[in-house]
Amino acid sequence: MKKQKSYAAELWLVRHGRTSWNRERRYQGHSNVALLDDEASGLEGLKKELGGVSFSSVYCSDLLRCRQTLERVRPDLAGKAVYDSRLREMNFGQWEGQTYEMLKDNLVYRAWIDDPVSVTPPGGETWDDFHQRVRSIYEEWVNLAQRNPCPDHNMGQRILAVTHGGVVSLAASLQRPGTGFWDTAVEAGGVLRLGIGERAAAD
Repeated sequence: MKKQKSYAAELWLVRHGRTSWNRERRYQGHSNVALLDDEASGLEGLKKELGGVSFSSVYCSDLLRCRQTLERVRPDLAGKAVYDSRLREMNFGQWEGQTYEMLKDNLVYRAWIDDPVSVTPPGGETWDDFHQRVRSIYEEWVNLAQRNPCPDHNMGQRILAVTHGGVVSLAASLQRPGTGFWDTAVEAGGVLRLGIGERAAAD
């Protein structure tokens, strides 16, 4: 009998709203940059999309811009969220606060642009370390979903994670074998939904 993919849960990956550094195209990484005020943060659409949706588990990066995003779009969930440093953006070290234009003549930076897996930002995080910490929380979500699957194939169990663009891209590549890191991009204030905890289901 033919099998089709079915999932134990739906993971909603939210990228935080806009900051002044997003607008200025500065590397943010682990820097604790606040959101822009009100409409400038670009969260109105996300607030509508998440409004009234029930989530079985809520996770959030411990950085300010993600905390503020959750508080603005779903203040009722802020108190139950797990604030986890594994959901932080990649640490760009000495390059945080700088732009491409400021760094483009830096030889190490140019080497990193060409090969971010092998080259590490000065004082920053290696690609392997970034990959391993995101994988660890992704696998935690998968295990959570498989321990407590939704009762039908409509993915009634939902996990919400408010995080950063790099984490969203990496999580998507983990869920979709053969998909590269650069194949998925979510704008600030956007959301990506992924099925996790794959299980076999008969037609």
